[in-house]
Amino acid sequence: MSTVLHRGEEGERGPLYTRMTRLTSGALLLTAEIYRERGPWGAVFPIWRSDDGGRTWELVSEVADVRFHAGNRYQPIVYELPAPWAGRPAGTLLLAGNAFPADGSETNIVLYESADARTWSFVSVVDTGGPAEYDWRPTSETTAVWEPCLDLVGGSLVCFLADERRKADGMLQAITRRASVDGVHWSDAELVSGVGDRFSRPGMFVSTGEMPDGRRRAVIEVVGPREVPIHLLESADGLDWGAPDALGTRLVADDGTAPSGTPNITWRVDAEGRVVVIATGRLALDAAGEPVDRGLVRIDDGPWRAFGLPVPAERALDEGSGYSQTVLQNADGELVQATTVRNSRGSHDIVVGVAPSPW
Repeated sequence: MSTVLHRGEEGERGPLYTRMTRLTSGALLLTAEIYRERGPWGAVFPIWRSDDGGRTWELVSEVADVRFHAGNRYQPIVYELPAPWAGRPAGTLLLAGNAFPADGSETNIVLYESADARTWSFVSVVDTGGPAEYDWRPTSETTAVWEPCLDLVGGSLVCFLADERRKADGMLQAITRRASVDGVHWSDAELVSGVGDRFSRPGMFVSTGEMPDGRRRAVIEVVGPREVPIHLLESADGLDWGAPDALGTRLVADDGTAPSGTPNITWRVDAEGRVVVIATGRLALDAAGEPVDRGLVRIDDGPWRAFGLPVPAERALDEGSGYSQTVLQNADGELVQATTVRNSRGSHDIVVGVAPSPW
């Protein structure tokens, strides 16, 4: 079954970046980029909640930009604290995203918190970068910051982000991190991943957090190659992800299917005690290089295998549908996909699909 949460209208820039989180309670939260202005607040980050495994949804909040009054516009993610931190109990919700004015004159990674997903309080600005301009060319001089990812590592909240300010090192874009012990004060940026070749652009870092074996995994996209490959990184401590220019290992299924662009990764210990890891891109490319609507799954230490996604959709390298979509398993083990699909009005719809697990 599929549910449409937002219908993009004619002339509306279609919503993207459908990020979904499964809470320890079993509830699901979903946020996304929606570009409609909301009076003096600019754009807002919507928060939907589902308490029945993704079948029905309630819009519980629209998080306004109370810091800049410019707009909460890009790349929102919701993170549930797995342990107490900085006086906040486990289960506290954190929301990070990119706030900037409609003219895109600067970018700001901002942090909000909530106890119930309905009422949110501003916490801090994690980092500030240059204009919201994207330029992948070797001559690029852009300086934006993008795409936050949160993880509690020891006693610090770590924010990973895509950072375009390392041009002097030959890096068109790098992944850097900042850490905070209180959510207000942040450490200087440290390099996680970057290649000084004026070609490879690692970005969109998404971490699993600590897994049952004590390690963390993360996915990144590498812009430069036309297929925008997705690579898998691993870390024993959540901070050291290997040599910054190594870029981990490309994700490819045993049949040659490989996810492409805007990666995401989720995991769950299922009813049989197996560790199930799901990785997705905006689309996937089959062994012949043709776009397909598939994700990858790995069970325990087995091979990566391709599977069909719950929401049928046409995917293409030159179209934004599926941008940063999420696929996870709900508390009952069913697959839940939050994605965007191109509609007949020239925009995108936000669609959530639920289907039995194929494994």
